[in-house]
Amino acid sequence: MKKWFVVCFLFVITLFQSLQTVSAETVEWKERADLPEPRVDASSGVVEGKIYVIGGGTEKPGTYGNQTFVYDPKTNEWARKADMPTERGGAATVTVDGKIYVMGGRSNDGVVKTVEVYDPKKDTWEKLDDLPFGNNKVPAYRIYAEAIGKKVYVVAYENSRYATTYSYDLETKKWEKKQNLNYEVTGASTAVIDNKLYILGGTHYIPQIVYVYDPEKDTWAENGKGFTAGYYSALAYKGKILMTGGVNRIKVYDPKSQSVTAVTNPKALYRMAHSSAIIDDTLYVIGGREENSSFGGSFGDNANAKIKSVISISLKDLNIPSDSEETPGDKDKGSTTPSEGNSGDKDKGSTTPSEDNSAEDGDALLVVTMVNGLQKEYQLSMKEVNGFLKWYKQRDAGEGPGFYEIDEHDNNKGPFESKKDYVVFKNILMYEVNKYK
Repeated sequence: MKKWFVVCFLFVITLFQSLQTVSAETVEWKERADLPEPRVDASSGVVEGKIYVIGGGTEKPGTYGNQTFVYDPKTNEWARKADMPTERGGAATVTVDGKIYVMGGRSNDGVVKTVEVYDPKKDTWEKLDDLPFGNNKVPAYRIYAEAIGKKVYVVAYENSRYATTYSYDLETKKWEKKQNLNYEVTGASTAVIDNKLYILGGTHYIPQIVYVYDPEKDTWAENGKGFTAGYYSALAYKGKILMTGGVNRIKVYDPKSQSVTAVTNPKALYRMAHSSAIIDDTLYVIGGREENSSFGGSFGDNANAKIKSVISISLKDLNIPSDSEETPGDKDKGSTTPSEGNSGDKDKGSTTPSEDNSAEDGDALLVVTMVNGLQKEYQLSMKEVNGFLKWYKQRDAGEGPGFYEIDEHDNNKGPFESKKDYVVFKNILMYEVNKYK
């Protein structure tokens, strides 16, 4: 059936618009000036309204750069600055007092423990004492850093049993051993809220657990469930933690309610191992590589030559809630990984009806538009449509299988006993639901 015949349908897509589709009024991602060179897992920081991207994996597998690039959002231009002494990627990075600290990571000669500090005002690099790991060498993507007050806190997985925590006093320039974290996770993200360090996401354990470190008490504690995907980026904003990765769905973690909210925003290139920054309520996503690749595996952790784009989006227009506001969207009180019999997996704010039987009544035309422009139409019951919507929402939040099976019933079945379509999530551009009167 052609779409122009469907004139008697009730347009009910608005029931699901807030999570699954993009309306004309929705704020769009803006294309910015490309990175001078593609980069993955580079070190980055913001100083005086400018974004610095340092080192990171290059296009050649196993090869890391040491270039320092700076982006000025006001002029939309990149410039080259003084090179970092050590070529590296996957390092721990933190910005404090207008200086960018780069620690550990993997160089072209192997894992390193060096600590180097960049001063943007002087455009100079300074080498500090090495990380206090003794004879241990912490692999890339297993070391994290954040600044709280006048100290830098480093979390490093020196072995397979637990993570060690250290603090570096910026005034005395001394390292101090802190409480261990009995948890292992790789490719995770960190952020600081209310002078506490949060570590989220990663690739090692499923389901993930969010851990919080209190520097005053020198203690680690669980703080809800985390994210199953790794190599994302975390940023503190309005008392919440924004997780970017996949990009078309910004996830918001609320430390107080220990809940995860997926905020609707237009689709963009799925990517991971990227850099991100917030300046004047605008989120910038820089470089990285496609999320569906085997990062760090058989494909290595090299940059994709085609991905050096920089995009931005207004967080004000996305209505990210502050601490005093109620968080809208699909609030996940429990794990982001579905498990049988786990009531915590229910999306409290889901726009997909689950208990209202009236939402299951009737039939509808589901129209799915693929990224290549191909359009598929399915005559389905509303129960089947809701099943599709539930899968799409879960997959968009990083859960569930990458494809969905649609039974075409008697539509275009021809001589076959049955016919089923398998729709791949990453190939979907948009869809609409038209319910029959």
